[in-house]
Amino acid sequence: MPPKKLQLIIRDAGVASRRDAELMIREGSVTVNGRVVLDPATLADPDEDHIKVSGKLLRPSSTQKVYYIFNKPRNVVSTLTDPEGRPCLGDLLGPLRKGLFPVGRLDFDAEGLMVLTNDGALAQRLSHPSFAVPRTYLVKVKGNPDETTLAKIRRGMNIGEGDRIGEIRWEVIGRQQMSTWIKVVLFEGKKNELKRIFSVIRHPVRKIRRISFGPFSLGQLPVGSWRPLTASERTRMASLVGSRPKPTKSSRPVGKLPARKRRETPKKS
Repeated sequence: MPPKKLQLIIRDAGVASRRDAELMIREGSVTVNGRVVLDPATLADPDEDHIKVSGKLLRPSSTQKVYYIFNKPRNVVSTLTDPEGRPCLGDLLGPLRKGLFPVGRLDFDAEGLMVLTNDGALAQRLSHPSFAVPRTYLVKVKGNPDETTLAKIRRGMNIGEGDRIGEIRWEVIGRQQMSTWIKVVLFEGKKNELKRIFSVIRHPVRKIRRISFGPFSLGQLPVGSWRPLTASERTRMASLVGSRPKPTKSSRPVGKLPARKRRETPKKS
């Protein structure tokens, strides 16, 4: 097998997500041929090199690929463990956590769709910005922003810390006396992106719920529950894994989502 980055070898073996694998390496938990390696980009051959993670010999995964949709509750960390002792996915998943890792992190106080899998290739397609996989959210913001204010939410918008947003689509789907629900579609997944966007227009986020991620939809799955993929989701997933990265400049339109005859209405909370 051709050499590849150490963090990808660990991911593809079903031990951890790419990000968690990188953290393990930087913490000194990984050895290659008896030597501690601290650089996640170090090249290795899983068939030839002796790789250990936390003292356990790494064996390339030959098991069947497994996929679940999970509805993450609020106030839960999107990782299997948490050094700060906060509630995390590992506390909720029980035996299901063995050999699987979560894809599509959400903020601690956000809820909604995540993917649980041991498939590193799928994790790469879903997470890497070059594939521009859409992530759809229902966002509850404080107050009732008018059209002029909402028009500021567009490609190239400065959200601080030197970051600008790429393609974005949005649609107001409900107004209440003191708040507004907005459906937002993102294609990159920058850290705290939704909170930063609405902070700039001075309508802070109150709730975030992800309802779809690439080919997967949350549907009526209860909070804290998981389910296997449907047949149609598996078909769409196969197309995604076989796809190529998107061009840097997308030809898709940006701005408001087209109006629909029937709009999704979030549950009152």
